[in-house]
Amino acid sequence: MISDIDSLKILKNLPVLVHEKSHTAIISDIHLGYEGAMASQGIYLPRLQLKRARNIVNEIANEGIKKIVVAGDLKHVFEKLTRQERAEVLELLGYAIKKGIKEVVLIRGNHDTFIGPLLRSLGIEMVEDRLDLGSGVTVIHGHKSVDLKGSDYVVMGHEHPSIEIDLSGSRIRLQVLFKLPLKNGRVALVLPAIGLYQTGTVVTLDRSSYLSPITRKSGIIEEGVPIIVDREIGVIELAKLKIILGLKK
Repeated sequence: MISDIDSLKILKNLPVLVHEKSHTAIISDIHLGYEGAMASQGIYLPRLQLKRARNIVNEIANEGIKKIVVAGDLKHVFEKLTRQERAEVLELLGYAIKKGIKEVVLIRGNHDTFIGPLLRSLGIEMVEDRLDLGSGVTVIHGHKSVDLKGSDYVVMGHEHPSIEIDLSGSRIRLQVLFKLPLKNGRVALVLPAIGLYQTGTVVTLDRSSYLSPITRKSGIIEEGVPIIVDREIGVIELAKLKIILGLKK
């Protein structure tokens, strides 16, 4: 549940938004192939990205939802389509079809290079800039400025937002969905990453720390509301960032 927004709901304490009118699930930043990219740098990680993405797709399908929009960064490596990326994209999309998903759309993210021919061979649509779902909801990735005319709510990824909480001297980081008013009267809903290793950029009042030009240029950062999204903890809408971080008037 997101206060004051009727058209979009958080699905089962997961980093998934559901646009109810179009029966569409929106996820972002899966970053398949990440472990292989790290291994090439001598850093060896368990291959968990695909497993988590499959689990999310399973939860979506179990709700009877037939369409998934990926708001960018299905894959990770910039300079090529790696063997791991190809295999995992094929496995994930094949699993989605097996679970009854009828349509998958990818909004091209900055990491989604060299993937067009593979997606076309699978009948998967890739959108360059924005996808309008109706009822004023537009989905983008967020790595570049996009014409948002006609949008009331902008669902985006790219930032991987999170928040740090101090518990008895130990700091933990939790993924958040960042509800961010924009200067033009719109509201951005910045999704947490699906990728397990994309732990996120901590939300802060420092405008320069954000990745998206939309956040940096148009976001009313101090009025932003972090919403913890965690399968175990639940969905917890926090206070405005200016209150959490003690902004002085």
